[in-house]
Amino acid sequence: MMTPYNKLKSLTNAEQYLKPEVSFEILDKCTMKISDNKAASKLQSARKKLFSLIFKHPKTG
Repeated sequence: MMTPYNKLKSLTNAEQYLKPEVSFEILDKCTMKISDNKAASKLQSARKKLFSLIFKHPKTG
């Protein structure tokens, strides 16, 4: 199973979808900074924080 990033990289002429100041070399370095497990943990924490904010406030109106 491919990650969204790997799928993007596999596309023909994938560089055309990147901003001019971004390259796959730069993105590859970013992906290697933290492990997949650490990234998943950070994502899960961010989701919990987001949903706690959403459901904390009563709906108005």
